[in-house]
Amino acid sequence: MKKIAFVITAALLMILSSCSSSKYKLEKKESSNNNTFETAQKINQDGIIGKLSGDNTDYYYFVFEGNKEIIDLYISNSAYSPVIATLYDYNKNIIKVINEPDIIDYKANETNTNNINNTYSNQNNQKEKIIYSEQIMKNIYFESSSNSEENKYYISIASKDTVKENIDYTFILQKRNYKETDEKEPNDKISSSQIIDVNSENRLYTIEGYYSQTYNPTLKTGDLKNMEIDSYKITNSSFNTYSISIELSGVPAIDASIRLYDQNGNWITMKDINNTGDGETVDKLILYPYMSYYFILSVSNTVNNIPYRVSIIAKPFDKYTEHEPNNKYSEAQTIEFDKTYKGAIDYSYDRDYYSFSIPIKSSVKLSYFLIDSQAVNISISNELLGKIAQMPQNDDEQIISLEQGRYYLIFERDLTKEGWKKGISKARNYEFNMSISNEINSYYNYDLYNNNAYETDYYNYSNNYLNNNDNIEEDDLESNFNNNIIIIRPEDYNSEYYYYDNNNNNN
Repeated sequence: MKKIAFVITAALLMILSSCSSSKYKLEKKESSNNNTFETAQKINQDGIIGKLSGDNTDYYYFVFEGNKEIIDLYISNSAYSPVIATLYDYNKNIIKVINEPDIIDYKANETNTNNINNTYSNQNNQKEKIIYSEQIMKNIYFESSSNSEENKYYISIASKDTVKENIDYTFILQKRNYKETDEKEPNDKISSSQIIDVNSENRLYTIEGYYSQTYNPTLKTGDLKNMEIDSYKITNSSFNTYSISIELSGVPAIDASIRLYDQNGNWITMKDINNTGDGETVDKLILYPYMSYYFILSVSNTVNNIPYRVSIIAKPFDKYTEHEPNNKYSEAQTIEFDKTYKGAIDYSYDRDYYSFSIPIKSSVKLSYFLIDSQAVNISISNELLGKIAQMPQNDDEQIISLEQGRYYLIFERDLTKEGWKKGISKARNYEFNMSISNEINSYYNYDLYNNNAYETDYYNYSNNYLNNNDNIEEDDLESNFNNNIIIIRPEDYNSEYYYYDNNNNNN
C-alpha cells in the first residue's frame, strides 16, 4: 500500500512540475524549521514544492505588490491523510480554509489518462480506493494598502489527520488582474459582503463566482456552519428608486439557495423552490434611495469549485406592481384606490400584504383576476379584529362595508387545494383593483369643500346618519359607486392624514 502511495505521489508531482514548468516558477521548501509564523519561509516565485514531516505545520508568507488582483491558490497532494491549507492576513487572522478533499472510488475498468489525479493499478491489476486532494481556493481578492505591513499574507500547510509518514505537496499562487465581474473572496459572512452598487435603471450587474470546497471557520452555529457561502450586498447610493431582481444561474448537480436579509441583517426569506440543476430568482425587490439588501448563496452539498453566475437586474420602478418583501403586516405595501395592481404568490409560504385606510365608514369594491390558478385565498383583515372577509376563489367583484380604520388585503396560496412541490410548482399571478365610496344619504347634496357653512357640521351629520343606518343593503352600496355625491375627495382616501384613532376624539 505504501509503495502505491509513493508511486502516486511521485507521478503526481512529476506531472504537476511538467505541466507548470513553462507557466509557473516553483521553489522548494528550504528547511524543516518553518513551523511557526515567525520562521515562515518567504514565497519569492509562483509556488512551493514541499514535504510535511510528521505532524508539523509548514508556514509561508508572501508580500502583495500589485494594485487589484485575484489569486487562485492550488494545493495538490496524494496521501492517505490529506492536507489543510489556510490563508491568513498580516495580523494572522484566518481568511480562508481548505480542508475537504475529494474521495474517489474508481471502478476496475475505468481509466483517466488526462487527469493528474490518476489512480494506478497494483500487481493484480485491481484498482485501489485512495484519498487524494487537488484543492483550489479561488477568487481571493487582493488590493494593495498604503501600509506595507498590511500587504503581508501567510499560508500554512498541515495534515488533516495525525500521521507518521511524510506528505509531499505542491501549491501554486495563480495571479490575474481583477475584473468588475469577479467574485471577491473572502465574502463568507454578512459583515464581509461583496458590495454591488446599483446606480442606473435597465442595467445588468453580473458576478461570476464559485461554489467552493473551502469553508468559513468563523461560523460556529446554524445550518451554514462549516459551509462555504458567498455573501453580497445590494446597495443604492443614488436618489432613484429601483425594482431589483436577483437571478442565480442553474448548475448541474448543485441545489443552491438564496437567503435574503434586510439592511440591518434581519432575515427576510429563503428562495429554494427549484431542484438540483436549476437556478433561483428573487424578484420585485424595491430598492429605495440609500437602502440595501443582503443575500447569501449556499449549497447543500460539498462541491469542488463549480462556477456560477449571479445577476442583479435593475428595472424601472413601478409602484403599481407588488413590492417585495411584503410577507407580513409590518411590510404591507400601501395601495391607492382606483389603481390596478399586479402581483404573484411565488412559493408555498409566500403571502402578499397590502394596506389601505378608511377615514370614515365606506363601501369598498374589490375587483380581482386570478391568472394562473383559482387556488388562492384572498381576505381582508384588521390588526385588532382579525380576518373580516374571505373572498370567493374565482374572478369576482365584491363589495364590503368597512368602518374607519386601517385594513389589509392578503393574498396566499390555498395549499389544501393546490399543494406545493419543489421544482414543479410555479408562481400564481393575480391582478386587483380597489375602489371606494362613502355611505352618506344621496339626498345630502352639499359640496363641503365649497360651502364652509356645512363643513364644521360634517362629521356630526355623518355620525348621526350612520348610527341610524346600520343595515345597509347591497343595492344601496352599489348605487353609491354610481352617484355624484363625494364628500371627501378621492385622493384623500389615499392620504395618511385621514387615518384617525377611534380612541382619540380630539383628533
